[in-house]
Amino acid sequence: MRKIVKYGGAAGLAFALGGCGMLSAPGTATAPAAGPPVSFTQKALPSALVVVLDGPAAGPAISGLVNATARPGEELTVLQAGAPPKVILSSASPQPATVVLPGKPTAPRGDQTSYQAAQYANRLKHWGTEVTEDKSAEAAQVRDSLATWLRGLSLPAKIGRLADPSGSATSLVAESAAATSALAGLAEERGNVFGSRRVVLLYTDDLASRPPAGELAGDTVFVITSSLPSAAAASAAQVNLLAAGAAQVAVVGPEVTGPQLAALVSASLDKGGTHESASAPVLFANDSAALSARAVDQLATLVPQLRDASAVAVINGFASTPGSALANYALSYSRATAVASFLESRGIPASALIIVGHGAGDLVAAGSSGANRRVTVVIERPS
Repeated sequence: MRKIVKYGGAAGLAFALGGCGMLSAPGTATAPAAGPPVSFTQKALPSALVVVLDGPAAGPAISGLVNATARPGEELTVLQAGAPPKVILSSASPQPATVVLPGKPTAPRGDQTSYQAAQYANRLKHWGTEVTEDKSAEAAQVRDSLATWLRGLSLPAKIGRLADPSGSATSLVAESAAATSALAGLAEERGNVFGSRRVVLLYTDDLASRPPAGELAGDTVFVITSSLPSAAAASAAQVNLLAAGAAQVAVVGPEVTGPQLAALVSASLDKGGTHESASAPVLFANDSAALSARAVDQLATLVPQLRDASAVAVINGFASTPGSALANYALSYSRATAVASFLESRGIPASALIIVGHGAGDLVAAGSSGANRRVTVVIERPS
């Protein structure tokens, strides 16, 4: 027996029911379904930050820097220089949590009425909102777990209880050796998972000593001094650390602010995450650090960008291969210094300018080519 049931009054649609089954009317579509749930984890590249300090006076600066640069998947080691070095702390930051996101609604099969199409669009919109909210909640959870981890380190209190070490323990040689030993331990424990995201901070005023060749295997090294170093002393320290195998070296004094140093360290831990190449190469004549008229025009275009209070310019000087390695390091540093002096003359504060001499490293053409007699400027900003 057939029975007609009306829904929605006289204006409703009529469906024919036969027995216990429903006969689909022409033009109707199968109800939309959802795909399988998807696991999501915030990307966290393993990184290593090793800090070697020369005494308790550096405590507040180090604590602020660690707080500003912390990220998931980071191995943090803080040492005090000495014989042997004193381990203040060694800790790994928490990994991001994994959240399960709802499956994406699948499109209805078959022909769709306009009503069914609107329903599917609403489901998609609702799903997108759910995914955004779940990802935001996961990001907040990551921030909270990092904050909890940082509080648990009690770094200011641990550094505050330290005594000043003897003078010889705070040399570049001693502090580099301490950092290298810590990184070797991490490599033995976790393997070569950090890649180029290995950053070493050395807090020392003794820039004269020379670490052994090859000791700093591709690390990025920042030397932080409590008094402004002379250009000659900073250049010599860079030469020695680069000769020891560092991939990049910057020597900075008290003129560099905490946020500026944090931006540099974060960029090195990310390796590409916050770099902004801001200039074409500024070229120099052979064996010269004098700015040409064309170089001045190129540098003038950077001045407006560097007026941003959060910007830090890393000024990288290079040289071509003729000449000794020591002479090329000094020449590359002089070229970077000439660029920094020009920018300062246009009102950019010295605290926003980091000078790095690379010698004849990072060639872009044949070793004798003038294309290698250059300075490039990279602007770093906090992420």
